[in-house]
Amino acid sequence: MKARLTRAESKARTRADLVDAARRVFLERGYHAASVADVAAEAGFSTGALYSAFRGKADLFLAVLDAHLAERIRGMEAVVASATTAAEHAEQLARQFATVSGNDSGWSPLVIEFWAHAARDPELRKQFAERHDSLKQAIAGMLDEMLARTGERLVLSTDEVAMAAAALANGLTLERLAHPDGVSDERFADLAAFIMKGLSR
Repeated sequence: MKARLTRAESKARTRADLVDAARRVFLERGYHAASVADVAAEAGFSTGALYSAFRGKADLFLAVLDAHLAERIRGMEAVVASATTAAEHAEQLARQFATVSGNDSGWSPLVIEFWAHAARDPELRKQFAERHDSLKQAIAGMLDEMLARTGERLVLSTDEVAMAAAALANGLTLERLAHPDGVSDERFADLAAFIMKGLSR
């Protein structure tokens, strides 16, 4: 016989189910077109159950973003663990990002849509910036670990390289959205790797 879930476990399960459903709904409909009622229905819960777990649609999207970033960071950590030089580390990060972006093409326009929305709300902008910064901090941390392992030094600080990597990824993502046929996964990865290897010397 299955053990009965505790109240805390049940709440955590409901929250996780809502986040999974929200990701599907947001990817299908976009941030603005999606509603909390859509998400609740997709997850099989009432809107009341959703509001007991999240303050509203923005709070729910931030939870989806948290889950996405955690998955992205785990993927980067797995890929760069075997890197032996800063240049190799940068190239592997760039290629992993390109691969993930290509496989999850609906995510980029969704984040850009929410980013534009958050830019008009000071509190929401702050919360979005915290998530953006967490990704840069993770990249810088991976670089720090690699440099400690190899004894290499960079011409820029790891924080600066991480900021450049984020800016590069954002720029190439916009270019790819504007010209999807002109920026293949391979070209995206080659451009990102070329620039990042230069920053890492």
